[in-house]
Amino acid sequence: MRRTPHILAGLLALLVVSATSAACIDDPGTSDDQPLYRWGEGVGEATSAERGAIYINEVGWAGSVADDGTHDPDDVFIELWNKHPRPVNLSGWRLNFSGDYDYKIRIPDVEDPVPTNGYFVIAAKADGAFGESADVIIENLRIGKRSFYIELRDNDRRLIEGAGSRIDQPFAGGYDLVTSRSMERTQVLFGNRGNLDRSWTANIDDASESGPRQGVREGFRQYTLASPGEANSADYSGATTSGTFE
Repeated sequence: MRRTPHILAGLLALLVVSATSAACIDDPGTSDDQPLYRWGEGVGEATSAERGAIYINEVGWAGSVADDGTHDPDDVFIELWNKHPRPVNLSGWRLNFSGDYDYKIRIPDVEDPVPTNGYFVIAAKADGAFGESADVIIENLRIGKRSFYIELRDNDRRLIEGAGSRIDQPFAGGYDLVTSRSMERTQVLFGNRGNLDRSWTANIDDASESGPRQGVREGFRQYTLASPGEANSADYSGATTSGTFE
């Protein structure tokens, strides 16, 4: 049977399209518009993530208070919580700040990924109240006292999480001239977004049975109410905010 030129041309076009598709399958992620989804295994090999996989779980924006009553407003920290089903390496991830301060910081290369339901603490001072529980120390870490908004992005600049407000006062926590309290994430069932005030509550460790947590350095535990590197305190509704289901 003779094949017409139109049929031969159609077959040739089909072969070209098939070859092009095969090339795309063999070489995925080459487009600059779509960064690769990657899992880092060594030091500094960052992990990609999705929105909702990593929480900004606690913000110690009000500073620390030593047992002698000395308040240090610059002794601050941020705690991240990994809710992803796999460990996540945060090397090269970024925190963008606005509100009182407008700047960006990069999380330095870290060796160990954050395990599932694990915490990652960034503190401003190695010798402060939170230095012993910190995974990294970033000395230029500053968190606003009148307002702050923190934006977490992974190493490929994907937006992962936001916390606080650029114009409103901090949602929870503070310094009352006696104690400092961190701002902790609550576990509401729907719409648990970090830019909503209902998603946050103040640490109430002094009112709980457990008392102050071990994540605060000794010498600061009497008046510094925070839980860096640990499950949050109970919120005001009585619901616990533990980071594990085991």
